[in-house]
Amino acid sequence: MTSTTDQVANLADLAATTLLRFATAGSVDDGKSTLVGRLLHDSKSVLTDQLEAVERVSASRGQDAPDLALLTDGLRAEREQGITIDVAYRYFATARRRFILADTPGHVQYTRNMVT
Repeated sequence: MTSTTDQVANLADLAATTLLRFATAGSVDDGKSTLVGRLLHDSKSVLTDQLEAVERVSASRGQDAPDLALLTDGLRAEREQGITIDVAYRYFATARRRFILADTPGHVQYTRNMVT
């Protein structure tokens, strides 16, 4: 039989390794990519060179703050048009959990990309 302390320790270990998967959903310009970018940024899961590139592009577009939505744009067309065309999977972890985020398109013509 295990003690309460052992059970609490086991639950803490389980929580530390729990994997949480979620996908964004919403209409065009609802902030899906921005949310994913903010989560990556705030969890310190963005490499310095990635953040510098986003800051450069944002500044060249006349924006005062970095456009964190650019962190999920893998395709050149996505970066140029400022839209999500294909599902972008991003991974990060906190002290308590691991996450897999799926940033999905909001444009109707690209929603088919979500289910394939």
